[in-house]
Amino acid sequence: MSTSVCLLDEPFNTVVDLDSLKRLDVLYAFYHKYWWCRRQMFGYYKLCNAILNGLALLTVAVSIVLGSVWKDRYTVVGLTAFATLLKGWNDFKKYSFKMDMAQFAYTTYEKTLTELRNYALGGVEELDGFLTKIQTLDDVVTDFTSPTYDRYVRDYALRFRHVPL
Repeated sequence: MSTSVCLLDEPFNTVVDLDSLKRLDVLYAFYHKYWWCRRQMFGYYKLCNAILNGLALLTVAVSIVLGSVWKDRYTVVGLTAFATLLKGWNDFKKYSFKMDMAQFAYTTYEKTLTELRNYALGGVEELDGFLTKIQTLDDVVTDFTSPTYDRYVRDYALRFRHVPL
């Protein structure tokens, strides 16, 4: 079952001409896809960061407890080295930075979706200026974030469908 995506979910009274409204509707579907994919990426990065940090902290705690109770130093050294490896891998993959950038991207696209709805309901005085602003934001997001994973694009196609106006 898929969820429908549409610029205006309810019957509307708008002062925008039909061509501009259709153009905004296509943009809404486009940015809704980007918003959802970036939000999924944020969740993935957050999960990876939490798991690696949690495992590293748990391993250090276990090595501290075992170090005070157990006389075998090699086990403690091995656990500490494993915790350092986990933390180093997390730092190498930069999950915390990727998480912050994915959050920036999906919140930017969420604001874009809100602005598109507001423009459709309130009337567009200057559509070209608005589209230039959106293009600039899109360029910033593209420059600072990693590419969208193909699995999220495939999942989006299965979960959502665009219903044109």
